[in-house]
Amino acid sequence: MISSAGPVLELRRVEKTYAGGVEAVRGVDLTVDRGKLLALTGASGCGKTSLLKLINRLEDRSNGEILFEGRDTLEHDAIALRRQIGWVMQGNGLFPHYTVRQNIAVLPKLLGWDAEQVRARVDELMHLVQLEPSEFCERYPAELSGGQRQRVGFARALAGKPDLVLLDEAFSALDALTRDALQQDFMRLQSELGFSAVMVTHDMAEALIMADEIAVMRDGLIVQRGTPKDLLTAPADDYVAHLLETPRRQMRAIKELEG
Repeated sequence: MISSAGPVLELRRVEKTYAGGVEAVRGVDLTVDRGKLLALTGASGCGKTSLLKLINRLEDRSNGEILFEGRDTLEHDAIALRRQIGWVMQGNGLFPHYTVRQNIAVLPKLLGWDAEQVRARVDELMHLVQLEPSEFCERYPAELSGGQRQRVGFARALAGKPDLVLLDEAFSALDALTRDALQQDFMRLQSELGFSAVMVTHDMAEALIMADEIAVMRDGLIVQRGTPKDLLTAPADDYVAHLLETPRRQMRAIKELEG
Protein backbone atom coordinates (compact mmCIF):
# COMPACT_ATOMS: atom_id res chain seq x y z
CA MET A 1 0.00 0.00 0.00
CA ILE A 2 1.46 3.34 -1.06
CA SER A 3 1.98 5.67 1.90
CA SER A 4 2.06 9.47 1.67
CA ALA A 5 4.49 11.02 4.16
CA GLY A 6 8.26 11.30 3.87
CA PRO A 7 10.71 9.45 1.64
CA VAL A 8 10.12 5.74 1.18
CA LEU A 9 13.80 4.90 1.71
CA GLU A 10 16.77 6.55 3.44
CA LEU A 11 20.35 5.29 3.69
CA ARG A 12 22.64 6.98 6.20
CA ARG A 13 26.38 6.28 6.19
CA VAL A 14 25.76 2.68 5.16
CA GLU A 15 28.77 0.35 5.09
CA LYS A 16 29.31 -3.28 4.17
CA THR A 17 32.59 -5.08 4.90
CA TYR A 18 32.99 -8.73 3.98
CA ALA A 19 35.30 -11.32 5.48
CA GLY A 20 38.91 -10.45 4.83
CA GLY A 21 38.25 -6.73 5.15
CA VAL A 22 36.79 -6.20 1.67
CA GLU A 23 34.81 -2.93 1.78
CA ALA A 24 31.98 -3.30 -0.73
CA VAL A 25 29.97 -0.28 0.47
CA ARG A 26 31.57 2.69 2.19
CA GLY A 27 29.57 5.44 3.89
CA VAL A 28 26.68 5.68 1.43
CA ASP A 29 23.97 8.31 1.93
CA LEU A 30 20.87 8.11 -0.31
CA THR A 31 17.21 9.10 -0.24
CA VAL A 32 14.51 7.72 -2.51
CA ASP A 33 11.41 9.88 -2.75
CA ARG A 34 7.95 8.49 -3.35
CA GLY A 35 7.10 7.66 -6.90
CA LYS A 36 10.68 8.18 -8.09
CA LEU A 37 13.21 5.85 -9.69
CA LEU A 38 16.83 5.94 -8.53
CA ALA A 39 19.38 4.18 -10.72
CA LEU A 40 22.57 2.77 -9.19
CA THR A 41 25.24 2.46 -11.84
CA GLY A 42 28.98 2.08 -12.19
CA ALA A 43 31.62 -0.39 -13.30
CA SER A 44 31.46 -4.06 -12.28
CA GLY A 45 32.46 -4.55 -8.65
CA CYS A 46 31.64 -0.97 -7.63
CA GLY A 47 29.21 -2.09 -4.89
CA LYS A 48 25.84 -1.39 -6.51
CA THR A 49 24.44 -4.92 -6.21
CA SER A 50 25.74 -5.25 -2.64
CA LEU A 51 23.93 -2.03 -1.78
CA LEU A 52 20.70 -3.30 -3.32
CA LYS A 53 20.89 -6.49 -1.25
CA LEU A 54 21.38 -4.46 1.94
CA ILE A 55 18.12 -2.61 1.37
CA ASN A 56 15.90 -5.66 1.78
CA ARG A 57 18.29 -7.57 4.05
CA LEU A 58 19.40 -10.26 1.66
CA GLU A 59 22.60 -9.22 3.41
CA ASP A 60 22.94 -7.17 6.60
CA ARG A 61 24.96 -3.98 6.73
CA SER A 62 28.10 -3.58 8.81
CA ASN A 63 27.36 0.01 9.87
CA GLY A 64 24.94 2.85 9.24
CA GLU A 65 21.16 3.06 9.01
CA ILE A 66 18.64 1.99 6.36
CA LEU A 67 15.14 3.32 6.94
CA PHE A 68 12.19 1.90 5.01
CA GLU A 69 8.98 3.86 5.59
CA GLY A 70 10.76 5.73 8.38
CA ARG A 71 11.71 2.58 10.31
CA ASP A 72 15.13 0.95 10.50
CA THR A 73 15.11 -2.27 8.49
CA LEU A 74 16.83 -4.10 11.37
CA GLU A 75 13.64 -3.57 13.38
CA HIS A 76 11.69 -5.54 10.77
CA ASP A 77 11.59 -9.30 10.57
CA ALA A 78 13.77 -9.93 7.49
CA ILE A 79 11.23 -12.18 5.75
CA ALA A 80 8.35 -9.80 6.48
CA LEU A 81 10.44 -6.91 5.15
CA ARG A 82 11.09 -8.70 1.85
CA ARG A 83 7.37 -9.34 1.46
CA GLN A 84 6.82 -5.55 1.56
CA ILE A 85 9.43 -4.82 -1.13
CA GLY A 86 9.11 -5.96 -4.74
CA TRP A 87 12.15 -7.63 -6.32
CA VAL A 88 12.84 -8.09 -10.03
CA MET A 89 16.04 -9.88 -10.97
CA GLN A 90 17.94 -10.54 -14.16
CA GLY A 91 16.26 -13.47 -15.92
CA ASN A 92 13.04 -12.99 -13.85
CA GLY A 93 13.62 -15.89 -11.37
CA LEU A 94 10.22 -17.50 -11.91
CA PHE A 95 9.45 -20.90 -10.40
CA PRO A 96 9.62 -23.22 -13.43
CA HIS A 97 7.15 -25.76 -12.02
CA TYR A 98 4.48 -23.11 -11.31
CA THR A 99 2.08 -21.69 -13.88
CA VAL A 100 2.05 -17.95 -14.53
CA ARG A 101 -0.96 -17.58 -12.23
CA GLN A 102 0.74 -19.56 -9.47
CA ASN A 103 3.96 -17.52 -9.79
CA ILE A 104 2.14 -14.21 -9.42
CA ALA A 105 -0.06 -15.55 -6.60
CA VAL A 106 2.83 -16.64 -4.36
CA LEU A 107 3.09 -13.49 -2.26
CA PRO A 108 -0.63 -12.70 -1.92
CA LYS A 109 -1.14 -16.25 -0.64
CA LEU A 110 1.72 -15.85 1.85
CA LEU A 111 0.10 -12.60 3.00
CA GLY A 112 -3.11 -14.49 3.75
CA TRP A 113 -5.35 -13.08 1.02
CA ASP A 114 -8.49 -15.08 0.29
CA ALA A 115 -8.79 -16.98 -2.98
CA GLU A 116 -11.02 -14.42 -4.71
CA GLN A 117 -8.68 -11.54 -3.78
CA VAL A 118 -5.73 -13.48 -5.14
CA ARG A 119 -7.49 -14.31 -8.40
CA ALA A 120 -8.60 -10.71 -8.90
CA ARG A 121 -5.10 -9.37 -8.20
CA VAL A 122 -3.49 -11.81 -10.63
CA ASP A 123 -5.95 -10.90 -13.39
CA GLU A 124 -5.47 -7.16 -12.68
CA LEU A 125 -1.68 -7.44 -12.90
CA MET A 126 -1.80 -9.58 -16.03
CA HIS A 127 -3.73 -6.83 -17.76
CA LEU A 128 -1.33 -4.18 -16.44
CA VAL A 129 1.69 -6.00 -17.87
CA GLN A 130 -0.20 -6.58 -21.13
CA LEU A 131 -0.59 -10.35 -20.96
CA GLU A 132 -4.13 -11.65 -21.54
CA PRO A 133 -5.05 -13.87 -18.53
CA SER A 134 -7.11 -16.32 -20.59
CA GLU A 135 -4.12 -16.90 -22.87
CA PHE A 136 -1.19 -16.88 -20.46
CA CYS A 137 -2.27 -17.69 -16.89
CA GLU A 138 -2.05 -21.47 -17.23
CA ARG A 139 1.24 -21.49 -19.14
CA TYR A 140 4.55 -22.41 -17.54
CA PRO A 141 7.64 -20.17 -17.79
CA ALA A 142 9.26 -22.47 -20.36
CA GLU A 143 6.30 -21.79 -22.66
CA LEU A 144 6.92 -18.01 -22.65
CA SER A 145 9.33 -15.76 -24.51
CA GLY A 146 12.01 -13.90 -22.56
CA GLY A 147 10.00 -10.69 -22.65
CA GLN A 148 6.84 -12.45 -21.51
CA ARG A 149 8.70 -14.06 -18.60
CA GLN A 150 10.03 -10.67 -17.54
CA ARG A 151 6.52 -9.21 -17.67
CA VAL A 152 5.41 -11.99 -15.32
CA GLY A 153 8.39 -11.12 -13.13
CA PHE A 154 7.15 -7.52 -12.93
CA ALA A 155 3.64 -8.71 -12.08
CA ARG A 156 4.95 -10.98 -9.33
CA ALA A 157 7.03 -8.14 -7.84
CA LEU A 158 3.96 -5.89 -7.75
CA ALA A 159 1.54 -8.52 -6.44
CA GLY A 160 1.70 -7.38 -2.80
CA LYS A 161 1.17 -3.68 -3.68
CA PRO A 162 4.67 -2.63 -2.53
CA ASP A 163 5.79 0.93 -1.85
CA LEU A 164 9.25 0.04 -3.17
CA VAL A 165 10.50 -2.17 -6.01
CA LEU A 166 14.14 -3.21 -6.42
CA LEU A 167 15.47 -4.16 -9.85
CA ASP A 168 18.77 -6.00 -10.32
CA GLU A 169 19.80 -5.77 -13.99
CA ALA A 170 16.18 -6.58 -14.80
CA PHE A 171 16.40 -5.70 -18.50
CA SER A 172 19.92 -6.84 -19.36
CA ALA A 173 19.15 -10.35 -20.68
CA LEU A 174 16.67 -9.15 -23.31
CA ASP A 175 17.07 -8.29 -26.98
CA ALA A 176 17.09 -4.57 -27.83
CA LEU A 177 13.48 -4.26 -29.04
CA THR A 178 12.03 -6.24 -26.12
CA ARG A 179 14.21 -4.34 -23.68
CA ASP A 180 13.02 -0.95 -24.94
CA ALA A 181 9.36 -2.03 -24.82
CA LEU A 182 9.69 -3.32 -21.25
CA GLN A 183 11.54 -0.21 -20.09
CA GLN A 184 8.67 1.92 -21.39
CA ASP A 185 6.09 -0.39 -19.83
CA PHE A 186 7.83 -0.35 -16.46
CA MET A 187 7.87 3.47 -16.44
CA ARG A 188 4.15 3.42 -17.32
CA LEU A 189 3.44 1.01 -14.46
CA GLN A 190 5.36 3.19 -12.03
CA SER A 191 3.46 6.27 -13.14
CA GLU A 192 0.09 4.50 -12.84
CA LEU A 193 0.71 2.71 -9.53
CA GLY A 194 2.92 5.28 -7.77
CA PHE A 195 5.57 2.98 -6.32
CA SER A 196 9.22 3.98 -5.86
CA ALA A 197 12.08 1.99 -7.38
CA VAL A 198 15.81 1.43 -7.06
CA MET A 199 17.38 -0.02 -10.19
CA VAL A 200 20.86 -1.49 -10.50
CA THR A 201 22.18 -1.26 -14.05
CA HIS A 202 25.59 -1.28 -15.71
CA ASP A 203 24.02 0.46 -18.73
CA MET A 204 24.34 4.24 -18.41
CA ALA A 205 21.99 4.82 -21.36
CA GLU A 206 19.30 2.83 -19.53
CA ALA A 207 19.86 4.91 -16.39
CA LEU A 208 19.64 8.17 -18.35
CA ILE A 209 16.40 7.11 -20.06
CA MET A 210 14.57 5.68 -17.05
CA ALA A 211 15.79 7.32 -13.85
CA ASP A 212 14.67 10.45 -12.04
CA GLU A 213 18.05 10.40 -10.29
CA ILE A 214 21.28 8.50 -10.87
CA ALA A 215 23.84 7.54 -8.23
CA VAL A 216 27.21 6.60 -9.73
CA MET A 217 29.29 4.23 -7.60
CA ARG A 218 33.01 3.52 -7.58
CA ASP A 219 34.86 1.37 -5.04
CA GLY A 220 31.86 1.32 -2.71
CA LEU A 221 31.36 5.09 -2.73
CA ILE A 222 28.81 7.38 -4.36
CA VAL A 223 30.97 9.61 -6.56
CA GLN A 224 28.09 11.57 -8.08
CA ARG A 225 24.36 11.78 -7.62
CA GLY A 226 22.00 13.90 -9.68
CA THR A 227 19.42 14.02 -12.42
CA PRO A 228 20.33 12.64 -15.84
CA LYS A 229 20.74 16.24 -17.03
CA ASP A 230 23.07 17.00 -14.09
CA LEU A 231 25.37 14.14 -15.07
CA LEU A 232 25.34 14.96 -18.78
CA THR A 233 26.06 18.64 -18.27
CA ALA A 234 28.53 18.39 -15.38
CA PRO A 235 30.11 14.96 -14.78
CA ALA A 236 31.94 15.02 -11.46
CA ASP A 237 35.17 13.44 -12.72
CA ASP A 238 36.80 11.44 -15.51
CA TYR A 239 35.25 8.19 -14.24
CA VAL A 240 31.70 9.54 -14.61
CA ALA A 241 32.59 11.13 -17.95
CA HIS A 242 33.89 7.78 -19.19
CA LEU A 243 30.63 6.03 -18.21
CA LEU A 244 28.72 8.67 -20.18
CA GLU A 245 30.85 8.34 -23.29
CA THR A 246 28.98 5.37 -24.79
CA PRO A 247 25.51 6.99 -24.73
CA ARG A 248 27.04 10.27 -25.93
CA ARG A 249 28.69 8.49 -28.86
CA GLN A 250 25.42 6.75 -29.73
CA MET A 251 23.54 10.06 -29.66
CA ARG A 252 26.16 11.69 -31.92
CA ALA A 253 25.95 8.81 -34.41
CA ILE A 254 22.15 9.09 -34.61
CA LYS A 255 22.32 12.86 -35.12
CA GLU A 256 24.84 12.38 -37.93
CA LEU A 257 22.53 9.87 -39.64
CA GLU A 258 19.67 12.37 -39.40
CA GLY A 259 21.82 14.89 -41.26
